[in-house]
Parts: sequence; C-alpha cells; structure tokens
Amino acid sequence: MKARVLEEQADLFEVSVLSQSAEVEPVAWDALIAEPSGPPVVVIGRALSSARLPEFRKFATAAARAKVAVLLVPPFADLDIGRYFETPVPLRARRRGAEDSASVVDAGVAQLLGSDLKIRSDHHFETALGAGVIAVDQQGKPVLIRFQVTNTSSPVYFSALQLLTYTALTNEENRQATLAHILAWEPSVASEAVVGRAAVATAGSKPSPVSREVLVPVALLLSAGGAQPSELVRARARAFLGADLSEGDVQRALNEFAAMGVIEAGDTWTVIPANLEAFLERLGLHAYVRELADLLATEEIPA
Repeated sequence: MKARVLEEQADLFEVSVLSQSAEVEPVAWDALIAEPSGPPVVVIGRALSSARLPEFRKFATAAARAKVAVLLVPPFADLDIGRYFETPVPLRARRRGAEDSASVVDAGVAQLLGSDLKIRSDHHFETALGAGVIAVDQQGKPVLIRFQVTNTSSPVYFSALQLLTYTALTNEENRQATLAHILAWEPSVASEAVVGRAAVATAGSKPSPVSREVLVPVALLLSAGGAQPSELVRARARAFLGADLSEGDVQRALNEFAAMGVIEAGDTWTVIPANLEAFLERLGLHAYVRELADLLATEEIPA
C-alpha cells in the first residue's frame, strides 16, 4: 500500500504513523498540482489556510480528473474545510469532547469493516446535506464522509476520525483497517467506461463561461424547488447552500442554462426536467437534490 504526502508535512507525527501502514512518498506541492497522478494523497488538515485556498482548489480539481483519492485528516487549521474542495454545500468541522466510537452507516463499507468502529474523534462535521456519509458519532453527526464531485471522479475522504493518531481510545485493528480501506480506493471499470463516453460526447464543446460555484447552487434549487423568482433563489442559496449569489450571478446562470437547453427562457422561464436531470447526473448531485427538497418543504426562508 502506497500513499503520498505534502513534502512540507513529511516530518509530522501523523505521517510517521502513516508510514507504519503504507509506503510514504513526500511530494513537492507544485509538482503535485502539476501532475497529481499516482497513489492516494494524504493531507493533514493543518495545511489548510485561506492563503492557500486557490492552490487547494486547483489540486482538488486536478486530483478528481486524474482519479486520485484524497484523505483529509485532523488536526484542522481551518474548520471551514469544504471550501478547499468546492463541496456544493458548506462543510465545517466542529470541535467537541472526545468520543471513542463511530457507527458505520454505509452498507458497503459496513460489510468490509463492520457496523461499529472504535476510533477516537474530537470533531464532527456539520453540513446541511449528508450524501456520502460513511460513519457517524454517538450523536449521529458525520465523522467520515466520502465526497465525489461526480459519480465517476475520485473521492475526497473527510475524516474526523483520528486515523493517524495512536491513542488508548482507538482500537488499532479498526484504525488500520479503515485507513487501508480508504487508501485502497480504485476507479471501477464501469466508471472508466462512463468517463470515456462522456469525453466523446463533450469533445470540442466550449467551457462554460459561468463558474461552477454559481451554476451548481442555481441548478440544485431549480431541481428541488422548480421555477422561482431570482430573489428567492438568492435567499435560498444563502440560507441552505452557503452561497452568496448576486442578481447578476443568477441571471448569468439562467442564461447559461437556457443556452444548454436546461430551461426555456422568455418573459418567464420554465425548467425542462429531463435536461436538468441529465446536467445534475453528470455532476453526481441527485442525493443533494432530494435532501434540499426536504429542507425547502420544512424550513422557513429568511427575508
């Protein structure tokens, strides 16, 4: 089993623990962004800082395209960790008292690791949407999440479980098995086939002039809430998705979706469900739509 770490983190205690389970290769940050292909990348969360936000986003995009799994573990220098990997909704780590157990809620992982893990954590994750949750703590809060930008891209594993720390609160067999499971991730043959078809279908197409940070919140709200005034789109994006959109952002997204055939524009505009569904399918966001629809049905929108 092999893993790569940031060269600047090679001397950390957590990396010394990692080296007991995997062959570790330190990689320079610039080289990793330029050529991410290779074994999984393990990032100790203290590397996260606002100054490096653009670099981390470039790395996350490159890693997903190169089919490279990423594991992010505590301690965290910045608790607003989702923004470094451009999750479609905010993802924050919250500190709490130490716990020594987690329940596996992903059926496939439970078959491999069992339904209960004895691994210390002193954080949990707070996020409005829970797609990709693998394990939760004693209060039902996520402590291990597998996030994939699309169904066919490689995952980022957000771990509040202390997978690289020795402690009496952790069962070593559980810790090593969970770590090995994550580092052993490989793209499936089916995923590769889907990627190949998608590449052929989109060959020669122009990149969208509207950023993903704008398109994704609007697409999610169109699917979960149907046609709605732009003021409501902005309020809901801010309340439920943590996205601060301007009036111009919403209009640009609508114009882009009209050009893509996702909506019909005019004095009013109408969603074309099949085309919107296809757009969301390419991004692997259907689970988020279902949860967002539930939120829209039960929560009051702030003025």
